[in-house]
Parts: sequence; C-alpha cells; structure tokens
Amino acid sequence: MKTILENNTDFNVKLEPSDWRFSAAIVGLLEYFEYIDTLETSYKVEDEYILYNSELITKENYLKFVEKKYGENLHHKYVELNLEHYNQDNNENDNTYIIKSINEKLSGNTIMKKIFKKIKFDGTNRDEILSLVNKHREELILETFRNKSDMYKNYCNTNQLFNENQKYCRLVGYYIDAPKKGKSTGFGFNMSSFVGQDIQEFDFIPFAFINDRESLFINDNYEINRLTSAKQVFQEKIKADIENLELENKYRGIKYSLFKGIIESSDFIEYDVEVIVKDRDKDYFETLYIRKQSIDILKKINERKIDYNSLCFSYKINDNYYIDIYKKVMECILNNTLLDDVIDLLLKEKKNYYTVYQLININDLIRGEKIMDDKIRKIIHACANEVRNKIPENKLESYRQKLTSSIIFKDYDRV
Repeated sequence: MKTILENNTDFNVKLEPSDWRFSAAIVGLLEYFEYIDTLETSYKVEDEYILYNSELITKENYLKFVEKKYGENLHHKYVELNLEHYNQDNNENDNTYIIKSINEKLSGNTIMKKIFKKIKFDGTNRDEILSLVNKHREELILETFRNKSDMYKNYCNTNQLFNENQKYCRLVGYYIDAPKKGKSTGFGFNMSSFVGQDIQEFDFIPFAFINDRESLFINDNYEINRLTSAKQVFQEKIKADIENLELENKYRGIKYSLFKGIIESSDFIEYDVEVIVKDRDKDYFETLYIRKQSIDILKKINERKIDYNSLCFSYKINDNYYIDIYKKVMECILNNTLLDDVIDLLLKEKKNYYTVYQLININDLIRGEKIMDDKIRKIIHACANEVRNKIPENKLESYRQKLTSSIIFKDYDRV
C-alpha cells in the first residue's frame, strides 16, 4: 500500500508490502535506491515499510540503473564494451568473432536498426559507433528494456512505462484495455463498480524477479529485510547451481534451485511463503504457495538422504507427451497428494526401480511417516529376503513381474 506523507519533513512516501505487487516494488526500489543514493539520505527501511522521497525517482536515474543492472544483456552495452576492448592486433580468429557478434547486435532489435541503420563494424569505425551509442544512449536503453521479452515486457504493458498512477494496473494479466473492455470489467457493466490499483512504483517490479526461462519472486514479507535477503540468498544458490550444472552440461530450471535450496538449507525458507512465477510464454503471473507442512517434507528429504536428483528426468508416455517427474513430485509435495500414480507408472520398467524406491520414501513423508517407520522397514526387508530364499533364482524375476503387475492393476489376489 502506498501512502503520501504530507507532514513528514524527511520523506514524502510510505510503501508497505500489502500484497506481492507492493512487496516486489519495494525490493526493486531498494536495489534502485542503493545504486542512486549510496549515502541513504533519501530513503529509510523499517521492519514493515519503507520511507522515501519520490523526487529520487526520475526517468534519467531509472534508465541509468537499468543499464547498470542488465549490462551486456542490453544490445548497445554489449557493442560498447566489446568495441572498447577491440584491438586490431588481437588474434585474427578472435577479431573475426568479435566483429561478427558486434554486427549481430547492431541489428539485434528495432531501435538498434533505427539508430545504426546500415552501419557495420569493420574494425576501423569504432569511434563512429561509440559516438552514436553515447548520443542515443537513453533511447537505446529505454526501447531495449521496454521491449525485451525477459525485461519489462515480461511483466508489464510496454505502453505504461513511466506512466503516473492509473485506474488499471500496468502488470500483464492485470492490465485492461479500457476503451475496448472497460464496461465489461464492472459489475452489471457499470464502470463505477470496478476497483483497480496501480502505482508508478510498479515499474520497479521487474527488478525484484530472478530471471530464467521462468522468473521467480519470493514474497517473504514478514519483514522488509526478509524480502531482500530471500532474493539475495536465492540468487547465490541459483548461481552455484548453474555453474555446477554447466560443468555437467545440464539444465534444470529455476524451480529446481528453489526446491533444492529448501531441501538442503535449514535457514532458506522456514515457514509459509508465497512464490510468484512468471513464464515468458504466458501473459499472466502464477502463484506457488509453499506451506510449512510442505517445507518440512522437503527438509526431511535431505535428513533421510533421499536421492532427489535421481528424479530429474522426463518419462515418455508417447511421442507427443512426456511427464517431468521432478516437477510432478514437487507438485504432489506442495499439494499434499500421494505419488501412487507416478510410482505405478515407473514400476512398469525394471530400470526405474531405484527411482521408485526414492518415490516410496517421499510418499511416506507425505503420509506423515505413519507407515514406513524403522520397525516396518525391517519387517519389509525380512519378508523380501524370505521370499528370495524360498523361490528358485530362475523364477524370481517372473514372480517379481507378477507382484509388480498386481500392484499396478490393483489385482492383489493374483499373487
């Protein structure tokens, strides 16, 4: 919630994390303030809100911060940095690659094509290109940031950047085209019955998300410092995971890092928390609500030394349909639903038995550890050994198949 302070001589705005949009705006604003106001004279952070001077929020400062935050992900910045380090005396192959990559960026989007037109870098016209970058820097930052699919466009209506507070929220999935659909939004087609909420500070929401193919924002809003520290801790975990997975030439996505962080870290997320998800391919935000019960289950996965990494694969149903096993398991944990269907599916192939064993252990955690205590486990192992001893080796596999089929088809009398 945003409150204008009329009698405060130091600050004129108070912002509270009343819902996830305001929480994300606060996180983005604090990153912006740390860059713009290093002396911390124009803002103040309290446990439940922040105070600041709105005069600190300007288009010029905003775009400077965007350039600092996104760096080479902005086409003109990539060109600038590579031109500054270009040396004709470098290895010929290196220079050929640099020239090619610079020219790709010079025509990388609409605004780059407009500014540089038919100019190509040939190794001799560095100063000409750098001069154009400096001359049109603000426009280059603005248009690239506004229209890039992993930047402002992923979160907000691109036509609303820098607009003042308005009746309809600027976020995608919230925004309404009033001239076309305004009447239908109100009860009984009465526009006066519609209640919307938007503030200019929502332009800072993109900075709060941690970007990947899916972007996440952890709304740990018990205190303001928890909001900022949750993002910082999560960013460090993602960076470590990406570096480790790149060594193995693997990709597992941002949600893998989220659940891995909860599983392996005792102090990452400890109580009910709301996680906002934004997929680039979707024009709306999704909410992932992680309850304390689910967090406890995730932490016990580590305590029980369950190999959750063995679940990171997709199971083929047919040529057009695959099931992401890791995603399915995490959905079951979050929704407190059993993994019986997944277990039955994987039981059909012997190569999945190790994975099935991990799923059975997770299933027991979801059940509240009411079935598979140490005593029951010992009994199960004893029964299995007794069966192995009584059935000839050449018939053991056949019996195992019959037992598996009886479980899958719920035909328990056939064994």
